[in-house]
Amino acid sequence: MNSFISLSDSVRGGLLLWLILVGFTLFLALIIHIFTDRSRKGLILCGAENLFTFGFYQILINQQWSENRLLMDIPAVTVVLIIGFMSAVAVTELIGCIRKRNSRLSMMSVKESMDFLPTGICFYWEGGLTKLTNLTMDSISYKLTGENISDAEYFCNTVFGGESPYLVRGGDMPVVCFEDGTAFSFTRREEILDGEPIRELVAYNITEEYRLTDELREKQRQASYINARLKALNSTIQYLIMDKETLQIKIDIHDSLGKTLLMTKRYLTSPESVDREEMLSLWRMNIAMLKNEQVEKWQKPYFVSLRHAEKLGVKITLTGSLPEVPALIPVVEAAINVHVTNVLRHAEGDAADISSEKTAEGYVLRFTNNGRAPEKPVQETGGLANLRRRTEGIGGKMEIRCSPRFELILRLPEHTEEELLWHTGY
Repeated sequence: MNSFISLSDSVRGGLLLWLILVGFTLFLALIIHIFTDRSRKGLILCGAENLFTFGFYQILINQQWSENRLLMDIPAVTVVLIIGFMSAVAVTELIGCIRKRNSRLSMMSVKESMDFLPTGICFYWEGGLTKLTNLTMDSISYKLTGENISDAEYFCNTVFGGESPYLVRGGDMPVVCFEDGTAFSFTRREEILDGEPIRELVAYNITEEYRLTDELREKQRQASYINARLKALNSTIQYLIMDKETLQIKIDIHDSLGKTLLMTKRYLTSPESVDREEMLSLWRMNIAMLKNEQVEKWQKPYFVSLRHAEKLGVKITLTGSLPEVPALIPVVEAAINVHVTNVLRHAEGDAADISSEKTAEGYVLRFTNNGRAPEKPVQETGGLANLRRRTEGIGGKMEIRCSPRFELILRLPEHTEEELLWHTGY
């Protein structure tokens, strides 16, 4: 049977390398034992395995023992079996240590778990020196300030002081929203650690809640707009009903006049066939109705347009008197409706100012509002384009200004009836 000494140099070198790997594995297991497994029994056993491996390695490579007959005659098979057994022990020890490490809490495992939380956490001392910061808070700091948290006091002043461009709500619980849609709400408080005050800063991930709140706010705005439109529609329906009732009254007056005229005709041809007193009574009644007929408030020009704006939630402030020339009324009413719609839809305002000035050439009307000014030149589409066609169709001019605020200017001529008929094409 071949002994270890009788093996070739390459075989002996391979076995020694194998034993070195076994020793390294056992040493790694010992290190893990020291930091995770505090039991004395486990540490002693693992240490004994390391010593045995190291001693066996020294026996095999110690050249001065090569003259010892007992060591020289160690069978090669025995060496292989011992190294194989120690390999199995080393692998078992390493796997066991790793399992214990993964199943037990340590300071590092706590730090790792905090790093992967969706909530940002930062503990710092007075003055801004950080005690513990997780990766989420570092990421938030990088987005807000361009660097990781090195001075927590400076970072808090940026968030709570309203200096960040991503801030969407201030106060004691500020909220920031980044370009990718993620939103965080910040809170801070003070605790006691080892008898000294330490400050805690927490950033809660409220991305989903912020998105739902934003959607709800938009839906509420749309619902409010629709509700206002329905109110205005109801006002218009009421106006149409009143107009229908007025038309019925006019029809009744027309019928009454017709009846009176027929009675008068019969009286002129055959006086004895008509009751003279009844005929005179009908004439008196019809003349009285014609004399006392007054234009109701709701029948006056622009009543429906101004009431429509009021129902939509836009307060109209009128300066001067709007023109009451029949051909100008449709254009001015269209301008009021277009302006109110733009105040609600684009300017997001709730008040509109309309001024009317009588000049030698006609009328100058100016439309402004309390909403935000346009960020770019206004594109004349839809209502504005139609308004320009109607204005220029009667010989007027339309002008739009965007700075310092939106202003719509109409210059309407005061035409004679013949000129109006010529401009309108009738």
